[in-house]
Amino acid sequence: MFDFVAVSGSIPDRVIEYVDHLHEHFRTPVVLRDGHYRAPTAPGFSAEMHPGSIATYTYPDGPAWT
Repeated sequence: MFDFVAVSGSIPDRVIEYVDHLHEHFRTPVVLRDGHYRAPTAPGFSAEMHPGSIATYTYPDGPAWT
């Protein structure tokens, strides 16, 4: 979205990675509709993670790494 709004102003030939299996770790996961990202309805960029996910996957002390 940053690229469209602040840099290029165009959508054609844009490719972005979407990792569906990680959505459960985020408080407000990204929404896709018809293959396009939807603008967030709340302030921010849907990047805030659940505290439990952070505690589990923090390297090297999180339980996921032991």
